[in-house]
Amino acid sequence: MRATSWLWRAVLMFQPLLVAVEARGASLPALAVHPDHPHYFQTANGPPLLLIGAYTWGAFSDADYDYEAMFDTLQAHGLNFARVWLWWGCEQFPPPGDNRRVEPFLRPGPGEANDGRPKYDLTQFNPAFFKRLRDFCAAARERGLFLQFITVDAWMLKHAHLWKLHAFHRDNNINGVDGDPRHTGTGTDGQQGFCSLGNPKALAAQRAYLRKLVETLSGFDHVLIEIANENYYSEAWERRLCEFIRELERGQPRPHLLMPLDLLNHSSVVQTWDVRRIHAALLEKRRLRQPLIFDTDWTLTQNDAQVRKAAWTAVLSGDHFNYLDDSFQIDGEHHGGVRGSRREALHRQIGHLAAFMRQTRFWEMAPADGLVRKGTAFVLASTNELAAYLPSGGDVTLDLSKLSGPLEAHWFNPREGAWGAKVPLVGGLPQALAAPDADGDWTLLVGRRRWPLTSAEPDKHCPP
Repeated sequence: MRATSWLWRAVLMFQPLLVAVEARGASLPALAVHPDHPHYFQTANGPPLLLIGAYTWGAFSDADYDYEAMFDTLQAHGLNFARVWLWWGCEQFPPPGDNRRVEPFLRPGPGEANDGRPKYDLTQFNPAFFKRLRDFCAAARERGLFLQFITVDAWMLKHAHLWKLHAFHRDNNINGVDGDPRHTGTGTDGQQGFCSLGNPKALAAQRAYLRKLVETLSGFDHVLIEIANENYYSEAWERRLCEFIRELERGQPRPHLLMPLDLLNHSSVVQTWDVRRIHAALLEKRRLRQPLIFDTDWTLTQNDAQVRKAAWTAVLSGDHFNYLDDSFQIDGEHHGGVRGSRREALHRQIGHLAAFMRQTRFWEMAPADGLVRKGTAFVLASTNELAAYLPSGGDVTLDLSKLSGPLEAHWFNPREGAWGAKVPLVGGLPQALAAPDADGDWTLLVGRRRWPLTSAEPDKHCPP
């Protein structure tokens, strides 16, 4: 892709967003649920917002991680979203995941914790953690990226060898905070453990941490806050902490969106690579009238086609997409310390999806399975345009009765990011269409107007 070509396209495509940024002094517009199109987000005084991105576990928490390099990769492919772990609970995992993590608490002792280092003082915050957080937010904002911050990791609580290293383990802090007072061997006790409302000392320390976090994020409007990753232990605890943050931000003109108070956590949306099941699950949850983020944080796959098809299915079902990409990771457990992504082709393909959606008024469209008369396709449609994703290519018959008059159709190759030649159609009746070839998935855009179509590869065109 030519850099100058991409830059000018970005300026044109995001002109409303750039105007809002300039008006507010270097800040991205605030992130909120759109009042008229509640399945999408809204920027302050700006257009509806679709989030499509990728991320890895240690972008913030790994002290030596070059997060700006990851942000640059996302920006280069036209992506605008990343999910971010802030605090895992311990300073360092055992090998092979031996990377050092920046912690929100200082470790002055006295006494030695289970990892052989000084004990934590949960009343003393680590200035380096919160400085990194401010720098992290500023770097994302400069690149037009929205962030989803996980304040607490609850996954490690269920592993006894990791819980032994946690700052809230009774042996690891000087404050008498015990995240496992009933001696279960982990932090998963939903009655009195780390994720519970029955542990006053732990809850007080968590609230103090969240108060400091919210103070640090004040002025950074381009983030949403997820309380915990994979909390299966106490939903009431998680919602109470959401309510605590809501109270802290009471009176602010634009409080942060919270998970699970305002939005579903990723594990409550859908977790499968089967495109039909993804589509069905997302359609069923649209009744909630809130943005749904299909996040792949449940399993890893090296199959690019599987990820690409899931992403297109989710977005053409009217939702958002975030890909957990272990190739961004640099620790010993993932790619032997190699920095940067090793899945460039996949990032390009996710970028093709973002570029395609920028050609549409996606917020005016809704899923419309009833328009598929023959074949397999996932359709978003309004009275002005229609987008159809064919996960297996082939033939499809679409009911265009709501799109009357002369129409234009364009095939789009989601693997190469290339547009096909214009295909004239007559609206008002079903139309049979055949994908340009039988090599894989294809997408179709139909409407009454001629789009200023752009391609990730300006000199390439897919077959007419």
